[in-house]
Amino acid sequence: MTIKRKQKKEKVNFFVIFSNKKIRYALVIILACVLFFFKKMISLYVVFTAMTAIIVYYSKLWHIPIDVSPLFFLGVVITRYYGFQYMMLFYLVAYLIPKTLTGHTANWLSYIFISISWLSFLFVYIAPGSMSLQTMGYLTSIIQFVLSAMFQTTMKPLLISIADGVGNVLNNLIWFLIFSDLIVFLMG
Repeated sequence: MTIKRKQKKEKVNFFVIFSNKKIRYALVIILACVLFFFKKMISLYVVFTAMTAIIVYYSKLWHIPIDVSPLFFLGVVITRYYGFQYMMLFYLVAYLIPKTLTGHTANWLSYIFISISWLSFLFVYIAPGSMSLQTMGYLTSIIQFVLSAMFQTTMKPLLISIADGVGNVLNNLIWFLIFSDLIVFLMG
């Protein structure tokens, strides 16, 4: 006499599978690669915005005196490859929101310097397409420096205005020197 046992069918619980961090990270990487393959420009825009927002957030949180974020660099890149309206959205999401989240309220000077940056980005918008990204970035950074120094001389002596801008110009030049070729490769 044989006894028939009922075999229990085990159901796969997907929540248990996704609770493993390695599996979640692998799925995020796979999803990012698929999105990058099919929608490269949108994916890069999201990566640029998120990366800049994180850097701005921590630099404002830790009160770093010199702007080390790629905000200006990626502002030039986004203006050139995406357009002026995408650059304005980029500044809102990657600069103003993280700055507000850290408790730094944007005073009227912040808006003046954002406007000066946007004025310098007009050069990128109207510049010839044959100009290299690195050259365009250098010229735009110098235009922003001159406009900022002209504005700051209404409140400070000229030498202090120049000293304030030199750190930011050097930071911008380093970003363009190191990453211009990579950006051109990625956007190509």
